[in-house]
Amino acid sequence: MAAEEDRPLQNFLRRKARKSAGANLTQTYVAKVKDGPHVIAYISIMCAEVRLEDAYELPDKADANAYAYQPAVRIARLACCDKHKGAGLGRRLVETVIGIVLLSIVPHAGCRFLILDAKRKSVAFYQRMGFRLLDTSENRKSENPIMFLDLRDVMEEVEKTSNPIATVR
Repeated sequence: MAAEEDRPLQNFLRRKARKSAGANLTQTYVAKVKDGPHVIAYISIMCAEVRLEDAYELPDKADANAYAYQPAVRIARLACCDKHKGAGLGRRLVETVIGIVLLSIVPHAGCRFLILDAKRKSVAFYQRMGFRLLDTSENRKSENPIMFLDLRDVMEEVEKTSNPIATVR
């Protein structure tokens, strides 16, 4: 993770991730090369909520649209060292978080969305994973626009593939 723009991400992992987890603010999951000493990628998540601002309707639960905020888990940080970029680590970490949320949070507390504030250069990556930009004029102008993934869509896709994770409902 040598790029200058990734220094805050490195600093978070080295100096703040453990304290943040100890304070129950975030949980960070890391990827390492087997038997290697160094973290090559990581993702941090936290509980959150998202204000959809009439930009996205919940057709399966119309009365939920009356609430200003919907339950979510936020991807607070995602980083991969330059040497391993393009190897699919980011995708696998996001998929891991989706699994954690579907198996460990949705059945016990309810959670409809996975959200994040994307760097402009990362928008296409998240779109390929099924995330959408929150379609508001303010968000379209933002340097780090909010993106969201409706976990209901993920669950429906999983059910179509007959994957055992579909029993989460």
